[in-house]
Amino acid sequence: MKEMLTISEIAKLRGMTTEALRHYDRIDLFKPKFVDPETGYRYYSIFQYEILGTIKELRQIGMSTDEIKQYFNQRNFKKSSEILKAKHAELVSKLKELTEIEVNIKEKIAYLDNISRKEAFQEIIFREIKSRKLITLNEKINSNLELCYSIIRLETMLTEKAPILASNRLGIIIEEEDLKDKRFEEPSVIFVVAKKDEKIQKKYLKMIPEGLFACIRYNGELLRNRSKSLKKLFAYLHETGYLIAGDALQIMVVDITVTDNPNEVMFEIQVPVKKA
Repeated sequence: MKEMLTISEIAKLRGMTTEALRHYDRIDLFKPKFVDPETGYRYYSIFQYEILGTIKELRQIGMSTDEIKQYFNQRNFKKSSEILKAKHAELVSKLKELTEIEVNIKEKIAYLDNISRKEAFQEIIFREIKSRKLITLNEKINSNLELCYSIIRLETMLTEKAPILASNRLGIIIEEEDLKDKRFEEPSVIFVVAKKDEKIQKKYLKMIPEGLFACIRYNGELLRNRSKSLKKLFAYLHETGYLIAGDALQIMVVDITVTDNPNEVMFEIQVPVKKA
């Protein structure tokens, strides 16, 4: 066994790259014990193993090179303990965030996998839907430009991670009065369905009670191409003896966050109904 090791030898011993060691030398984080003045070759002492091993571990827990420099600056028990506790708290916070993201992605994958097994376009079905809490700016949307800005404003109100991508939580409210008067192309209010633990000011919330909904799906833009579907749905309600029982929701089922193909964009209109 020898005390002095080449850069390749100590890198292999510690499972690191020679480039990482050269970088640590350049930034004065971990310098070789000896540099040959003629060849420029770096040589390290085996007794430097503790420092290099600690650097590797600190990098593994996410510390930057500047943070590691601070860690080694006048090390003592109290200082090291405090730094590690702070880093642990940071990691716990990141793990919580990653767990939330993982749960959201899992739900979105299950949702997307389930879409293909749902009802066909222009098929009218009745569905019992539980109560929902909507977050809305209470502003009517008159154009796609206004729609874009409203979506951004709604997203910034949410504290959850990856909230709207690939979900059926974004949509617009079609007011009951407009439905009864057959004003199907009137400007509408945009919303996002809130999750249970979302804390939002009361003025931005709207409750949709549970009940029976007549539903129909179609392709097209959010603010256009819905008249045909609504006319078909209302004709069916008239034939079967149902009345409108409140504001309707137009839900984005598949949107531009998951496809560039306009033929794959899908919406569902949900009209609350009751027997005449």
